[in-house]
Amino acid sequence: MISRCAALLWVGIAWWLSACIPDTKSSLSEIKTDFNDPVYRQILDLQDRQSLDSLLMWMDHADPTYRYAAVNAFASIRDASVVDSLLSMLNDPVLQVRAVAAYAIGQCNEPAKVDRLVAAFRGKDTINIDNAYNANILEAIGKTGEVTHLKAMASVRTYRITDTLLLEGLTKAIYRFALRGITAPEGTARMVDYLYLPATPYKARLMAANYIGRAKGLDLSQHKIRLMEVFNKSSDPYIRMALVLGFGKSKDPDFIPVLRAGLLTENDYRVKANVIRALGNYEYEEIKDIVLPYLKDKNPHLAKLASEFVLDHGVKEDFELYQSHMSDSLHWAVRCNLEAARLKHTPLYFTKTKNFISEGMVKTIQNTRNPYEKAAYIQALGLDPFNYELIHSVLTRHVTEPVCKVAAYQAFGQILRDPNFFKAFGYGYPKVKAQILEYLFEGLKTGDAGVIAVIGEILKSPNLSWREWIKDTAFLNTVLEKLVLPREIESYNQLAAAIAYIENRDFKPRKPEYNHPIDFAVIQSLADSAIAAVKTTKGLIRIQLLRRKAPATVASFVKLAQDKFYNDKIFHRVVPNFVIQTGCPRGDGYGSEDFSIRSELPQMYYDEEGYVGMASAGNHTEGTQWFITHSPAPHLDGNYTIFGKVVEGMDVVHNIDIGDKIIEIIVVK
Repeated sequence: MISRCAALLWVGIAWWLSACIPDTKSSLSEIKTDFNDPVYRQILDLQDRQSLDSLLMWMDHADPTYRYAAVNAFASIRDASVVDSLLSMLNDPVLQVRAVAAYAIGQCNEPAKVDRLVAAFRGKDTINIDNAYNANILEAIGKTGEVTHLKAMASVRTYRITDTLLLEGLTKAIYRFALRGITAPEGTARMVDYLYLPATPYKARLMAANYIGRAKGLDLSQHKIRLMEVFNKSSDPYIRMALVLGFGKSKDPDFIPVLRAGLLTENDYRVKANVIRALGNYEYEEIKDIVLPYLKDKNPHLAKLASEFVLDHGVKEDFELYQSHMSDSLHWAVRCNLEAARLKHTPLYFTKTKNFISEGMVKTIQNTRNPYEKAAYIQALGLDPFNYELIHSVLTRHVTEPVCKVAAYQAFGQILRDPNFFKAFGYGYPKVKAQILEYLFEGLKTGDAGVIAVIGEILKSPNLSWREWIKDTAFLNTVLEKLVLPREIESYNQLAAAIAYIENRDFKPRKPEYNHPIDFAVIQSLADSAIAAVKTTKGLIRIQLLRRKAPATVASFVKLAQDKFYNDKIFHRVVPNFVIQTGCPRGDGYGSEDFSIRSELPQMYYDEEGYVGMASAGNHTEGTQWFITHSPAPHLDGNYTIFGKVVEGMDVVHNIDIGDKIIEIIVVK
């Protein structure tokens, strides 16, 4: 029989252990995100209003649910002034609160606090209780640290292959450093190591592959044998599509046979799409025979990318070759890019040839009923600096659609930035530039939001030296004041930035004031399994709505769907192996309704295909536009609200083309 003293001793040890080691099971049960709870709804409302002081008060509450909700709110608000308060939450007794605090600190991006983050890492956690917390600390350091932190992090060799969360956190950190332009050979070597080891947790390998694909200026010379082996052995398209981008950026000719083989043997069009992009980094003559056959590929995404390759990298000597590939069976975007390539790569003073090509483009503009085809040809006219008057004529005679108006002013911008602009007009260039500036001012007078946004971008370009040309900004300020907020916030910020540049002062983007309360009645009417059935002209897409992750966004989306707002909305933007985008009432990406919603950025990641996110012109400027990803897009993490996931119909997503429409959206609660 155990003595009474021994029993008391064991009770004391048990109490000490429970005090030192958080009870993760009970912690999980204590975090309850219940939309029927008025206090929880109040905290969500404070997040939506971005009421910092009120949210901070909830971080001391006895209920961990409310502490968690308040801390989580700051991951979306992203205000560096609260970082000290968030750092204090790294000692919270509940693991989930500690972990979300670490994530929120990274989101706030306060480099001055990085050493306190490093000190907060719980390195003596021998039984892995804090792995979720430590993983978030690592990622937060990646968002805020310097190259010395990267090198120190990459040199750690104590993580085991079974430390799944830590390895994910480490690879995310090295990737986040790279997105900020911070890389080091030690970091690259570590990422290659994790890619090469098949036992590495999958999400860590995926992040390592995306690092190779997206980081700039990497030296892969010491790693190319292993990377090619990973590419050849991997059956995962997400790994392969990321790696080929890195191969291309290296410009190492040893990768060309691997890329060529990838085009010939790959079954997944997304990998092929990235191979075509990657080949654009090599000398045109070396690889044109690899790419040009894809101009007639049955997959329109690949054909368009091949035509973009010709447009970007073609040469005047292949003028007739591009003409030989033209046929009526080609997708209109491919034909447009080939015509544009002929115009671009014809020598500047071959005026008869250029005029002939341009006249053909104008005939297409006059005859087509497809506004996106018309817009593409209008923009293509901007590849010849001498077309500035022709573009203005087309704009005034043949253009009514917003997307076409925007394209015309984009063409003016293209002419002004053309490296041949001064060569084309010689000492007469000031007269031409003055004429184009007059056209820009005409565009501003129209009050068209898309046109104003494009012109604002042109006027804020330092390379165009508008400070010397525009001495009085009174007219620009008058245009600015007439823009309707929050609907035209993107146009407002573009023009305001241009005015600030011309006046030689700093610019800070304006964010919409709180204007659109969360409709909790809509959220409460939905189950966690709620589906949005999106009927399109290409088929049905079923999206699971993530109401617990993004309640304000889901509520807004559902209300718009119920009000039939999305009926007949066009997919106005399609980027092969990236996204399809819709929800713009103008059809050109510059439209919204008379409200805005806040970004909701909890700890979620674009690590698979089919995530549904909100388009924006910067955090907290979201409105009605949304997108679906074709594949993982981790560079979007923490910046673009995720509010849904495609659960059926990804084949439809991959087949959507510019101009396809939503027929209707039915929400199944």
